[in-house]
Amino acid sequence: MNPFAVAVGGLVVVCSLWVADHSYQVKEQAIQANAGFVEQNAALVSHANELAVALRDQAAVRAVLGDMSTRLNQTQSTLAGQTAQLNRSLAELKRTDEQITAYLAAPIPRALGVRYARTETTDPVEYRGAAIGVRVDPVPSAGASGADR
Repeated sequence: MNPFAVAVGGLVVVCSLWVADHSYQVKEQAIQANAGFVEQNAALVSHANELAVALRDQAAVRAVLGDMSTRLNQTQSTLAGQTAQLNRSLAELKRTDEQITAYLAAPIPRALGVRYARTETTDPVEYRGAAIGVRVDPVPSAGASGADR
């Protein structure tokens, strides 16, 4: 055998083994990298699911807040209407009070005063005499009949 051919054959075998080993190492590295990517992908999917839940909850909170805002606006509108009505009623009450005060401050017309004049209320002697006729006996009890008086 030719030593050169043996050397070349040996070199081819060594190179073949080296290429096979190198390709095996590259495949192992690719498998490990893919396993890392799978773990990262699973973490990203989990994170995406958590974000979806958070967004759904946020949408629900926004809906509730929108409803509360609508009810608050309605309440404010109702209160504004009631405040306006209360202010109108208060103004009317003030006008009426001023009219009554002016009426009571005015002197009583003579014809009206004479019409309702009674000696019991206009004559001091008669007023004190009327007080004598006030009953001083106690009020009958609830069980007593009206004939006992």
